[in-house]
Amino acid sequence: MEHFFDSFFFLSTIFALSLGRIVKVPAGPLIRVEGRDIVIPCNVSHFDGPPEQDFDWELTQDSGSKMQVVSTLDSSFTDKSYEDRVNSGQIAVERTSASSVVLKIKHVKLTDSGKYKCLTPSTDASISGNYDAEVELRVISDSLKVAAPQSRSKTGSITEGSSFDLRCTASQDSVEGTRLSVTWEVRRGAASENILSLSPDGGVMAGSGFSQRYQAGGVRLELLGNGVYRLVVSQALPTDEGTYVCVAGQWVKDESGAWKNILEKSTDVGEVKVTPIAPSLMVSVGEGNVTLNADSTLELTCTVATANSDAIRMEVTWYVSPTPSADQGSSRLLVHMDRDSVVNGSDAITVSRVSADATRLVFREVEKTDTGYYFCKVVGWMPQSGGTWYKAAEKTSTSVRVTVTLLEPTYSVLLSAPTTPHFSDDPTELECKVTDVQNANGTRMTVSWHYRKPTPADLPVSDDLIATMDQNWDLQAGEKYKERVGKGHIVLTKLDPAVFKLQILHTRDSDRGEYFCTVSAWAQTKDHSWVKTKDVSSRNLPVSWEQEDPSLIVVATPLKAVFSGGDTFEMACKVTGKKLKNPKYSVLINVEEPSGRKIRKIMSMSQDSVTRLEEWNEKDRLDSVVLEKSSADEFRFRMYGTQISDAGYYYCEVTAWTPDAGNTWSEATRGISNKVKIDFENTGPAFSVSLHSDRLTVYPGETVKIECVITVHGAAADTDDISYDVKWSMSTGDKSVFLVSMDRWGVMTLAPRNGTSDCSLERIKPRTYRLSIHNTEDTDRGNYHCSVTPWLKTSDGAWQKSLEIQSEPVHLKVDFAMLESLKYPLLFGAAAALCVGLLAMLIGYIGARFCCKNPLQDDMRGNRRLVSMEMD
Repeated sequence: MEHFFDSFFFLSTIFALSLGRIVKVPAGPLIRVEGRDIVIPCNVSHFDGPPEQDFDWELTQDSGSKMQVVSTLDSSFTDKSYEDRVNSGQIAVERTSASSVVLKIKHVKLTDSGKYKCLTPSTDASISGNYDAEVELRVISDSLKVAAPQSRSKTGSITEGSSFDLRCTASQDSVEGTRLSVTWEVRRGAASENILSLSPDGGVMAGSGFSQRYQAGGVRLELLGNGVYRLVVSQALPTDEGTYVCVAGQWVKDESGAWKNILEKSTDVGEVKVTPIAPSLMVSVGEGNVTLNADSTLELTCTVATANSDAIRMEVTWYVSPTPSADQGSSRLLVHMDRDSVVNGSDAITVSRVSADATRLVFREVEKTDTGYYFCKVVGWMPQSGGTWYKAAEKTSTSVRVTVTLLEPTYSVLLSAPTTPHFSDDPTELECKVTDVQNANGTRMTVSWHYRKPTPADLPVSDDLIATMDQNWDLQAGEKYKERVGKGHIVLTKLDPAVFKLQILHTRDSDRGEYFCTVSAWAQTKDHSWVKTKDVSSRNLPVSWEQEDPSLIVVATPLKAVFSGGDTFEMACKVTGKKLKNPKYSVLINVEEPSGRKIRKIMSMSQDSVTRLEEWNEKDRLDSVVLEKSSADEFRFRMYGTQISDAGYYYCEVTAWTPDAGNTWSEATRGISNKVKIDFENTGPAFSVSLHSDRLTVYPGETVKIECVITVHGAAADTDDISYDVKWSMSTGDKSVFLVSMDRWGVMTLAPRNGTSDCSLERIKPRTYRLSIHNTEDTDRGNYHCSVTPWLKTSDGAWQKSLEIQSEPVHLKVDFAMLESLKYPLLFGAAAALCVGLLAMLIGYIGARFCCKNPLQDDMRGNRRLVSMEMD
């Protein structure tokens, strides 16, 4: 590759040497206008010697005389006739590079015509090529002229859509190699826009903003002869406003064959102002309001006035609005006619053009619903070249009030109540009847039912819609009554065209109030739709009934009295209800202990006669209680084999249930009977219970013992004739926890425990039971109770259960022993610290004795001995 480049460089050098020096100037002739500037370039190539070359310029005039003009090498090279122009800078030679220059001549003169030769003094080793080049300069006189003949141009102020034309004259002397161009421009402020140009080749070119209009013929450039050029603008637009300028140019071809402008002149032809037609557009629809009867024909005229009406076409649209504001957003479009007079309407509503500036609306068989404010909207369309249109103006007229009168039907509305409620949940029936009907041919009647809640006189009144029937007789329920209407609890019927009925199958307490109905009259329109013409409401009809709160009277009567254990107890409960509709009763038998401390539920019966044991949980006596329903309002309670523990006050708690609209039962009221007492004669001795303990404050882990001592008072009884059920419990706050129990047979029941402590129960004496809590902890802190139920043996050998007796509580406190809890940790910590200290001392001694011995001790003793010898 390197050899290839060496060979290529060598061949290129041989070719350049063989070609020799080359001096170039532009191909001539160069034609310039007198008084203009000219620049003639000259460059040299393929030369030897220094890179910067010198240049001499000479002129050979048409007369044959030669003159030295200017040189880059010798300042005395210039001829005397050119010295002043060279010294003043009007003629100068300037370097553009080391091997090229330009000759500049300002304001050339006719005498500057001739052949200019560019010479380069030789710096080559041998003479080869050309050392000069020549170009001809022709200086022609300034003959270009452009003017505006004002008298022949139509300018000034014109109306949008009109046409105008402008003229100017442009000419030059006929000189070989020159051509004339003409350009029309419009100037708006400091900016100018090219409209049309006649090029030196004779072609016409349009500016970018006028290209489409030029192709459609909207703008034209015409040659009228004798140097007159006319610009014609058809259907002027507001954007055509401005100052129009005619520009003439003189052109010659350069060495590449392209046209070069050597002179240009312009003149203002005239100022054009285009007046838009939008401000001049006026639209009106008659004057005054219009009143006519239904089924008549309405005629309205929309009149349009505008400048240049011959050039504009109108599009007309008619509207009717409920308000006089002429707002199209809330208006109804009636009919539309486009700019080609094509109507988009109906058989009843048409529009026609009665003149160039007026259109007429014809509305046949108007109805009351056609009442409103009528107005027309006009859009002015301006034609453009090529058959296109643009919107030039738009305006809406003021509205005209049109009132359509209609002979309304007359009728009265009567509201009655064939069925009224006496209790809550009774049915209610209201009837709305239309009477005294006149002028109602073809009229359809519908009804709306309303409810008004009773309110104090100083509060505003509000009405609730129950349901309404629309013009198609479709039922629509109010928001608050949708569910009841949907389920069929409220029924609306139409008995005949003039009678309507409202039925509330189950009237509620909240339905008390006033009711009224509103009957609406509907008339059918031409498009078979219905429009409401009138509303008439009935008077308000109150619906109410006497209301008292339901109540129950319950009387309990003892049927069999009890005097001793084992007897049968029977009690009857009689129920009397007031202000209750179809009630059912549920009953609950309760007993209150003689002490009054506790009430226990024994047995219940639901309103469906289903019995259930409540808190009667004595396993061997589950069948001892019976509850029966002797009649719809009477219940009987029976207890077989009564025990002494059954003593107390018995009573009935009765609940009344009534059905609602959905046949579901809800509680209406409750009642409690009087109390029936069960008391036993010769019940035997009396008992009391007390608790004793050696200490009630313990530390965690210790054992505490609490004794429950039973004391018998009254008549003495053999120990074998008395046995006891003993139960221990602990309470903290309102919470009581069962701990352990022992029945009269000595069987112990222990409750499961979560902590680490444990408890046990033992009988240490015939009437003493001891509770032991082992390994106490913080959770064992609280109040402890002992409950005792004595059992007495009767003369016939049967056992009778007495009432339960409960001791007063004792409080057990579990303290935290600080010294005891820290004793062992402190002892172990001190022992561990002592061991660690001894071990550290031992390790230090071993390290000092065996690992850290200093070897310099012997040397130091040796040195001391030497010192002693020197002293000797």
